[in-house]
Amino acid sequence: MPLTPVRLACLLGCVPALAWAAAPAPAAPPVELSPFVVSTSTDVGYAAENTLAGSRLNTRLRDTAGSVAVFTREFLDDLAITDLRELMEYTVNGEMDTNSQGASSEQNRIIGGHALTAGVQSRGLIAGLGMDYFPSITPPDPYRVGRFEDARGPNSILFGIGSPGGLLNQTSKVAETHRHSGAIRLSAGSWSRQRAELDVNRVLAKDRLAVALSALHQDSGGWRAFDFQDKRRLFGSVVWRPRRNLTLTAMGETGRDKNAVIRSFSDMEQVLAWYDNRQARGVNAVTFTPALVAPTAAMQALGVTGRDGTRGGLNRRAVFIENNGAVFDAIGTFLSGSYNSSAVRSPDGTPGVTAGVMRIRDPALYPLNGNGAGPGMYRDQTLSNHTLTLDWQPVRGLILNLAQNYQRTLAEVNLMNGNSPLLRGDPNRTLGIDGPPNPYAGRLYFDGSWTRDVHSGETRENRLSASYTWEPRWRWLRRHRLAGARSRTDVTDIRANSWLVLAGRPYNADASSVNNRITVRHYLTEGDFGTYRAGDWRRLPATVNFDGRSFGTAYANVAAGGADNGGMIQRIDSTLGAAQSFFWDGRIVTTYGFRDDQVRNTQLAYRNDPVRGDVVDPDPAKGTVNRMEGRTRTAGIVFHVTDWLSAIANRSSNVGVPPLARTTFPEGNLAPLSKGRGEDYGLGFDLLQGRLNARLVYFEGSERGRVTAPVANLLRDRNVRVMQAFEGVLVGPGRPYTAAQWEPIRRANTPPVNSISNDFDAEGYEARLTANLTRQWRLVVNYSYTDSGRVGLAQEAIDWYGLRPSDPVTLIQGVTQDAAGRYRVDPAAYAPEGAVARWISLARQSPAADPGTLTTSTGVTLAQEIFDLVETLNDEKEAQQKRWGVRPHKVSFFSAYDFRAGRLAGLTVGGGWRWRSANVIGADAAGREITGRVLTAVDLLFAYSLRVPGAPGRLRLQLNVSNALDRGGIVPSRLATGVAAPDGFQVPGGRGLGYTRFDLIQPRELRFTTTYSF
Repeated sequence: MPLTPVRLACLLGCVPALAWAAAPAPAAPPVELSPFVVSTSTDVGYAAENTLAGSRLNTRLRDTAGSVAVFTREFLDDLAITDLRELMEYTVNGEMDTNSQGASSEQNRIIGGHALTAGVQSRGLIAGLGMDYFPSITPPDPYRVGRFEDARGPNSILFGIGSPGGLLNQTSKVAETHRHSGAIRLSAGSWSRQRAELDVNRVLAKDRLAVALSALHQDSGGWRAFDFQDKRRLFGSVVWRPRRNLTLTAMGETGRDKNAVIRSFSDMEQVLAWYDNRQARGVNAVTFTPALVAPTAAMQALGVTGRDGTRGGLNRRAVFIENNGAVFDAIGTFLSGSYNSSAVRSPDGTPGVTAGVMRIRDPALYPLNGNGAGPGMYRDQTLSNHTLTLDWQPVRGLILNLAQNYQRTLAEVNLMNGNSPLLRGDPNRTLGIDGPPNPYAGRLYFDGSWTRDVHSGETRENRLSASYTWEPRWRWLRRHRLAGARSRTDVTDIRANSWLVLAGRPYNADASSVNNRITVRHYLTEGDFGTYRAGDWRRLPATVNFDGRSFGTAYANVAAGGADNGGMIQRIDSTLGAAQSFFWDGRIVTTYGFRDDQVRNTQLAYRNDPVRGDVVDPDPAKGTVNRMEGRTRTAGIVFHVTDWLSAIANRSSNVGVPPLARTTFPEGNLAPLSKGRGEDYGLGFDLLQGRLNARLVYFEGSERGRVTAPVANLLRDRNVRVMQAFEGVLVGPGRPYTAAQWEPIRRANTPPVNSISNDFDAEGYEARLTANLTRQWRLVVNYSYTDSGRVGLAQEAIDWYGLRPSDPVTLIQGVTQDAAGRYRVDPAAYAPEGAVARWISLARQSPAADPGTLTTSTGVTLAQEIFDLVETLNDEKEAQQKRWGVRPHKVSFFSAYDFRAGRLAGLTVGGGWRWRSANVIGADAAGREITGRVLTAVDLLFAYSLRVPGAPGRLRLQLNVSNALDRGGIVPSRLATGVAAPDGFQVPGGRGLGYTRFDLIQPRELRFTTTYSF
């Protein structure tokens, strides 16, 4: 049932009755039976006592060899944390994943429907999200959370199928059987923030039965234009202890999150050169009547740099103008350009420089808080989940746990991909070639093609665990705990990315082809920033008239076989074992764990829909089955040298989640499981009678075989072209091969790949200090140094082609050009078992197949195709195998003090500081790293608590100020570079350096929170 404002008001209205109801006398909670559960009731201030993260068993943090940081409920409340991004600012070594590790300036895999939850990184590697130590596919929110645990590094005990960076786990609030409690929390603040939370816990039978309810209603804006975050969620739990040795717990949630999708950086522009010349020379000087000709040199100098495709055949560019509802064909019309072209000139004659597409960086033209995609770009996600557990202690020392976790979610993301939306100016005096007069000639516009990304996920895990504690008589052996678990996980994951098109495939058999797509355009009213957006896809009518015909409008899926349209059903059978031993009166604690995962992955087939194109067929009988195995191990030791000093060592591993529809070399099967490795060595400190805990560690981590899409399609298409060229001269009557003989050769040389692998390494240092220095004073301090980056790319493709290394990064180029410019192949440059060697062998079958003369469908010779293959891989490796985005140092600090006596009694003051060293944004012509900007911010807390006269609770009035010093502006991420400007260039008009990406910093935010606790 959706949580509407009316329903929430009704719930809030029930709270006073619950609050004034007679409560049972406080009593000590019963003994916690399960070692598989950690209660948050023992968390005090910012310090937590126990965790499951190190051994899958309830263990004191000081006895845990793995690196774990706990964020208690009090910490979350002091900082008024309500989303994951805010929490990541204060993690030891974590950050949001904004696709900063690659050379690309894009962010689409992060903001689209590729993932069902937000991406996070830890120690420079991808990390996962957990829900009560089940992998989570539903987005988290602190309203239902008792604590967050940040377990850094791979850990097979927790998750054999997981992420190498670690796991950020949310521990859910559960009903308490020993006391009534409740809270109402209302929040308001900057950018129309409105958030209401409700928590109620009722004891129905003392120490035996309790129920709890948490509800959330949020309607908030953001500092960027057209931003919003709306949430409606409801979470409940029941705890029943029919006997002291038996506990049943049920938890469930339903909800819907709907929020704007906004990239962390500004929009792209292709307008500045044209705009400057328009301002200097007038509209007539920069507008022209389009015809079947390219822009002249004089037009290019004015900023009219290209055409929207070439008119002819079935080439079309359907454009819908939101301002007046007109639809026209823009094929062949002129396009404006910026200073990333050497052909343009500024009004004073300064030439442009050929470089990548640039971000808009001129506040006089476009504000930093702009959002060119407008209100039509948003994510709408529904979710439901439940967890059922039974804990039973049949005999002393033996505990059984039976658990089921179920999650279902559906995300629909409407967004603009790639460089869309682009800011341009309109240099066309007619709407299309030979079209009517253009009423918008000379005006600025945003436009782009809309996509819809629909991703559904469903997971169910059933788990049986057992733990046995053995306590021998010999004191030096102390205590041993053995645990085992057997689980089965069933996962269904289906995703389809689609484009807004003219229905019926009128101009290409591929339903989502660019010729069938509709561009939605909006002309700006200059100076009125509320109009600075692309056309909204929701304004497009159901039918449009175009090219003399009437068409329906629809969304058509991208072609089958790619990474953006596919589905799979997984069954994972897992066996887990863990042993934790306490020797020498507990001074030595050892942990060992193993996990074996048997994965049956069914890659679903497709059916063809006349409008939507290729659609995933959910019938598993039509799919292709792949089997995988994962074997991981964890070993750790803690040596308590003294009561206050401990030595720590831990080694662990994991295997990665099978990626959706990602196929790789050599055979085009689903990508194998990636492998993570990690090591931690350090010291632990317990001071001030346990009130101050600190840990300092050195770590190493790695991931091998993470898959990604770039370059793979170029490689696949080249393979197809080469084999088609060979087929034309080698297959047929009187030729070396018959069609039947050729078919297996063709298949072996054209695997249906859509992805390549990446390898990453990371190492560094981490320090964390958590303290409750007094009853009133609490603090947390974090520091980390991380050196991470990509160390390998596409190795399985390199091996398949038989390419050989020239140095640690690049490959040997075995093709040269002679004096006449002809390409010549050196067979000795390639491994004899590789694809290139096979191509050379095929070329020897006929003089017509000579690599220097045989041409492919692109008009280049086979020898040049091989040359371009190596150049493509070398360029990509050189671009990607850098420390992109790395900010080596991270520091965060937060402290709060409660005044409990005197005239200031009830007052709480606190503050925090966040600092990140400058990010790596590339390298100059000499190979030296270029860095961006240091990030720093101050956060403040002011709160006042008081008793409510005549009521049994307390009222807390709280003000949080984030980024109190308002350190805003841009964060350079990627320079706009080119052959003539390898170190970047200055944009004319005094606009500074040109960037293909710069991120934006959220300005100061005020947040007021009122909490009534009872």
